[in-house]
Amino acid sequence: MTGQDGTLRRVLLTETRDLHDELDRQVGAFSDAAGYGAFLAGSHAFRAAIEPQLVSMREWPVQPLADLIGQDLADLGKPCPPPVSGPLLSSRAARAGACYVLEGSALGARLLARRAAALGYTGDHGARHLAAQTAQRRRWTRFLDWLEQADVPHPEAVRAARGIFALALRAYGAKAAA
Repeated sequence: MTGQDGTLRRVLLTETRDLHDELDRQVGAFSDAAGYGAFLAGSHAFRAAIEPQLVSMREWPVQPLADLIGQDLADLGKPCPPPVSGPLLSSRAARAGACYVLEGSALGARLLARRAAALGYTGDHGARHLAAQTAQRRRWTRFLDWLEQADVPHPEAVRAARGIFALALRAYGAKAAA
């Protein structure tokens, strides 16, 4: 199956929808400090696993958040969990698929930032990473422009994006069991 208009964005959206929906269900709606702490732990385990491969890439300037999430965890008096083990992103197409997942998370971060604020967490205490992630409103649009210019094999980008979603599911699953 491919996206209706055949663009890489549409293909990625269509081919990862099942995992994206599952991740949305697994992250869920945190309603208290413990739930928010679990969300942060999963976020750190995920971002710390994938960011080192992407922050130095020349193709797209990935926004590193793992350190900010670590500070948010410290605000809650919680340790940083270790990163989950993830896939090797050795090609431009794999990095494009991975970036699609990371950049797309900023869209949901707007809602999560409101939930964190309702619990008393702000960009200065407990929700630094959410404040940083939501600060650049046009970032998603710029990313989509870059993605369409990336000229990468769609199937390889889809495999990578699915792998990154699976990595996130493991990271958030691990926090639930902790």
